[in-house]
Amino acid sequence: MTAARLLGVLGVAAWVAGCGSTQRTKADELVILIEATVEDLDPRFAASGYAIKISRLVAAPLVSLNTKDMRPKMELAESVVQPDPRSYVVTLRPEARFSDGAPVTAADVKATLDSIRAKSSLSPYRRAFARIVKIDVVAERKVRFTLRAPHAPFVSDLDMGILKASQVKASARRRSGRVPDGQLLGAGPLRIVKRSTQRIVLAPNPRYHGPKPKLRRYVIKTVEDDNSRLLCLVSGGGDITQNTVAPLLLPALQRSDKLRVQSGPSLMTTYLAFNLRDKHLRDRRVRLAIAHALDRRRIVRAKLRGRALVATSILTPHHWAHNEALEPIPFDLAEARRLLDAAGLRRPAGGGPRLRLTYKTSSNRFRLALARVLARQLGRVGIRVQVRSYEWGVFFADLKKGSFQLATLQMTELAEPDYHYYFFHSSKRTSAASPNAGGNRFGYADAEVDRLLERGRAELDRSRRRRIYRHVQARLAQDLPILPLWHEDNLVVMRSDVRGYHILPNARFDPLLGVVKRR
Repeated sequence: MTAARLLGVLGVAAWVAGCGSTQRTKADELVILIEATVEDLDPRFAASGYAIKISRLVAAPLVSLNTKDMRPKMELAESVVQPDPRSYVVTLRPEARFSDGAPVTAADVKATLDSIRAKSSLSPYRRAFARIVKIDVVAERKVRFTLRAPHAPFVSDLDMGILKASQVKASARRRSGRVPDGQLLGAGPLRIVKRSTQRIVLAPNPRYHGPKPKLRRYVIKTVEDDNSRLLCLVSGGGDITQNTVAPLLLPALQRSDKLRVQSGPSLMTTYLAFNLRDKHLRDRRVRLAIAHALDRRRIVRAKLRGRALVATSILTPHHWAHNEALEPIPFDLAEARRLLDAAGLRRPAGGGPRLRLTYKTSSNRFRLALARVLARQLGRVGIRVQVRSYEWGVFFADLKKGSFQLATLQMTELAEPDYHYYFFHSSKRTSAASPNAGGNRFGYADAEVDRLLERGRAELDRSRRRRIYRHVQARLAQDLPILPLWHEDNLVVMRSDVRGYHILPNARFDPLLGVVKRR
C-alpha cells in the first residue's frame, strides 16, 4: 500500500497536524513518537512508563533486570554480593562516569538513595526504600546496604537512576526537591540537550562506559492524536513508535511501502478492575458472572488481531513464577446468568437490566473502543454498563481515590512477582484520604494473601518463592479482586529505513541506541 493510500485509510489529510513538522528526519537522528506528555525525568520522581524509560537512558541505575530470566543485570554496579540475609554490598564499575566526566562514587549512590528514603522526601519510591536501615560508604567504589529484614526483591529495587551527590544536595534546597531536567547529569548512554513540554532532545554521553549509541541525536516527540502519529511516520516526520498504534490498523500498516511492523511478547497485563467497596461488586458471584460473560478470546482475535494471550494471572505465561495450572475463566453466558440469579440480581418482571454499572476508562480511542465492546458483552446477561472516558490524569486520580465501579488498566514491566504486594496486600489499599497508599485500588483484603505476600518477599530461595507466588495467583484467581484480561504483545511501527531495533519484553528504550538508518 502506498503512503497516499494509507492516508486515505486513516481518513485525514497528508499534512501532519500535531507532528510539528512535515520534513523528514535526518539520517543521523532518530525521532521516537509517544502519545503522552512526559513529566519529570529526575529518576527519583519519574513515575510514568515513559518518564522511567527515558530517565534510565540518562541516569543509569546500579542494576536492571534481564528480561530473559528476570535476574539482575549489572549496569553501574560491577558486582552485588550478599554477605548475610540483611546486607548487600555493591561495588561500582571503575569506568562509570557522569556525562561531565566525574566518576560515579559510593557517595553519589548514598546521596541519591538517602534523598529518596528521607522522611521529608516527596518521591513516590520513598516507601520502597524505607526498609533500608542505613547506607554506608565502605570505599570510594563500594557501598553497603543494611535492611530491617531479609527482602528478596531488594536487588530489583536497585533499578533506580543514580545522580551526582552535588546535584542531590542542590535539589534539596528547591521547594520541589527535583533536579531540573535541563540540568540533569547522569551516567547513562544519553544526556539531555534540550527539553520542552512536547519534545526532549538527547545526545550520546561521551563518557558512557558501555556500547556507544549509533546516532548523533535522539528526539522524543509527543503526538497525542492517534492518526497524527501515524501520519507523522508516513510523512517521515517521525521514525518509530512503540505500543501507541491500535492493532486494528495492522493490515493497512503491513501493506505500506513506507512502514514496517514488528511485535514481540511483553510483560504487560490488561485487566478489569472491580471496586470491592461497591455493594454489588463485593459479591464474588457477581464478579465471576462478569468474567463468564466476557468473550475474551473473540476480542483478542477481532480487536487485537491475535496479538495477545488470554490471561489467567497478572504474570505472563513465560514468567518464572507463573502458575501454569490456572485456566482462563470460560465464556459461558448461562453460567453468568445463573450466578447473577444466585446473587439476587434477577431480571425484573417488567424487563430492564439486572444491574447498572459505570465503567471508567482513559480517553485513548482504542482503549475506549475496547471498553465499549466489553460493555456490550455484559449487556447480554442483563448488566447495563455506562462507559465514561476521561483524560488520563483525571481517570487515574479517580481510581486511586476509589471513585469507580469498573475500570480497565494495564500493568507494565511485571518482572518481579513482589508487584503482587503493591497491588493486593491490604496495607496498600487506597482511598480518597490516602490515594497514594499503593496500588490496591480495588479495596481487596485477605489475610491468607497478606501472609503469603509477606512470606514471598522474605524468602530468598527462588524455587520456594515460586511455590509461594503460585499459591498467591491461585487465591487471587478464586477471589477475583480483578479480572486479568489478556497480555498484549509489544507492537512497534517504524519507517522502513530504521534497522537494528529489537523489542524488550518490558518495552524499555535501550534498543533504540543500536538503531541505524539506511537510506
